Amino acid sequence: MERYDLVIIGGGPAGYVPAIRAAQLGKRVAVAEEEELGGVCLNRGCIPTKTLVASTALLRNSRNARKFGLEGSLTFSWDKLSRRKDMVVKRLRKGVEAHLKHLGIDIVKAHAVLKGPGEVLAGDILLKTDKVLLSPGSVPMRPGPFAADEVQTSRDVLSWDTLPESLIIVGGGVIGCEFASIFASLDVGITIVEMLPSILPGIDDDIRQVVYNSLKRSGVKIVTGNAAESVKLTDNSAEVILADGMQLSAERILVSIGRKARTNGLGLSAAGVEYSSAGIQTDENQMTNLKGVYAAGDVTGKWQLAHAGSAQALAAVDHMFGRGNRKINPDAMPGCIFTSPEIAVVGPGQEEWEKRGIPVRTGISRYIANGKAVGMNETEGFVKIVARKIDGVVVGVQMVGADASSLIGEAIMAVNLGAKTSEIGEMIHPHPTLSELYMEAGESFGIGAIHG
Repeated sequence: MERYDLVIIGGGPAGYVPAIRAAQLGKRVAVAEEEELGGVCLNRGCIPTKTLVASTALLRNSRNARKFGLEGSLTFSWDKLSRRKDMVVKRLRKGVEAHLKHLGIDIVKAHAVLKGPGEVLAGDILLKTDKVLLSPGSVPMRPGPFAADEVQTSRDVLSWDTLPESLIIVGGGVIGCEFASIFASLDVGITIVEMLPSILPGIDDDIRQVVYNSLKRSGVKIVTGNAAESVKLTDNSAEVILADGMQLSAERILVSIGRKARTNGLGLSAAGVEYSSAGIQTDENQMTNLKGVYAAGDVTGKWQLAHAGSAQALAAVDHMFGRGNRKINPDAMPGCIFTSPEIAVVGPGQEEWEKRGIPVRTGISRYIANGKAVGMNETEGFVKIVARKIDGVVVGVQMVGADASSLIGEAIMAVNLGAKTSEIGEMIHPHPTLSELYMEAGESFGIGAIHG
């Protein structure tokens, strides 16, 4: 029987990251993972899809070679794109495995069940521990007609041997729109079906409209405000019937209507852990109702973001073995959407603050007025800063455009540190860079941005 300071169920970002931190603090740690270390993010989500995003971005740019004064174009092979994707995933996964082993963290490759506070059964091995962290992640939602095995999820898509000529994507959220951008670039005919009035719910309308227009220009058909009610599948085709009777057909169908907390098969009920269909309930320190048992990541039902899961898990470890000061501020949570162009946000957007009844002002700077963006042939999009009207403190930023996922870093600092728009507008930014967009959005709260 092994004895540990911390046993973690799940080896994704909310599992291996806290394992590393606890080991750095001198604790004896075990991670129980029945599949691959890295979880969905590294193996079947963030990393493989962003590898494909990088490949298709280069392909799209090659098609605009003449706009750069160049001749020629690129072609693609799905087989070679897939091999590169798999190579990147394997390299990163081996890096995680090596790092954990170097720190003396035990990796138990087995299905794990919580037996109670201080006890985890991993396969046929009983692990005794002072603390437990539940980080089992989430699984794709496949309700009603989408439960059939032939219906593809994001996990299936990344294992495709060949590309379809046409694809229906049910769900116009982050996952659906990212796959639409990827496959439209690879000449797949795409139709997105979203039951809500617009794609990308939770993003301000003016931001998501830029992506909507870009998808439409790339040939993507978008049907909103119309739920998919039934599916007919054959070996070579898929047909979706919508609530209003509209029929859509394609070679394949991808369901991306969200994910749900993975709570089954963990022994939660028998152990006495309180949870619901949304996920495991925790306090601000990520502790469950059982003393010494914590939960982090998708299983808590709060965010389905790798960095959020890691942050929750690090807060849990800080409470277990540190000062216990680390907390998660939901109004400072960043997120990125790797469509073309990219979307990046931190904190609630303008529409959410207005729903809360908080008076806000916004400042905007457009890519088309930025010298670096014009030189890059990336003039689509803008940066929008949201500030409290009463004091000018930045409470949110949403941006859409080239490299938005990298530009958001400065906005994250501003929101977390309570910076004021006047301060941002006066900070000297290097020229010519896309970072000037953020400075000029700050300037727009005063007399006006220099370049508009």
